[in-house]
Amino acid sequence: MTGFQETAAVPESAPALRSELSAIAWWVLVGTASGAIAGFVVGGIGGRLAMLLLRLTSSDLVIGVTSDDGFEIGIVSTQTFSLLFLTTALGAANGALYAALRETIPARLRLPLWAGFAALVGGANFVHEDGVDFTLVSPALLAISLFVLLPGVAAALVVLLVERWSREPEWQSRRFSSVVVGASLASTVALVPAALVASAALFVRSMGVRERFVRTGRVVVPLALVALGIAAGIELAFESSRILR
Repeated sequence: MTGFQETAAVPESAPALRSELSAIAWWVLVGTASGAIAGFVVGGIGGRLAMLLLRLTSSDLVIGVTSDDGFEIGIVSTQTFSLLFLTTALGAANGALYAALRETIPARLRLPLWAGFAALVGGANFVHEDGVDFTLVSPALLAISLFVLLPGVAAALVVLLVERWSREPEWQSRRFSSVVVGASLASTVALVPAALVASAALFVRSMGVRERFVRTGRVVVPLALVALGIAAGIELAFESSRILR
């Protein structure tokens, strides 16, 4: 009787597990796809347009100079595809992270907090006085502003897409599901952090601590984003002041 009961329990739990896996996979793919699109459009295309604008406002001496990221300023070449690939992957990783933390951020704060965090952290990583990106191009203030704005806009687009797509039924629309899966696959290497996010979500749910995790996260995550943003903002302000002096 015991053996029969244990065997009979498997079919009952298997559908629940499949449903859980399907829901988690959908949610992570929505985040990854949103980030991939934002990274491609804002980071890739927007980044190239930003560099085009800076080339037009700078002297001709910058044309052909290799930037700090390894791309030739003012020249469209096969390296452009590498840039698009890189920004798509980075955006997808950002989207997967947002999908993981979304429920721990109050709804009214998601857009300003996530976009502000990305703008400050991204700006702190992009803006530095070493190299050529912010020393040869001019005006320097425009260059700084653009490369703070780009990651912020990309993160804002991630939030808008995820919040919009979260209202779509899971796996119901074949066309929409194809867009989500296709955009996620286009992010290539970003599928690794996406898989880690999915695994962590499944582990938290299987341990039965999801609600406790979310309650704790609603305190820790916003504070952590603010603290990291402030630290990045201080570094950004310091580097910017040295460039503009």
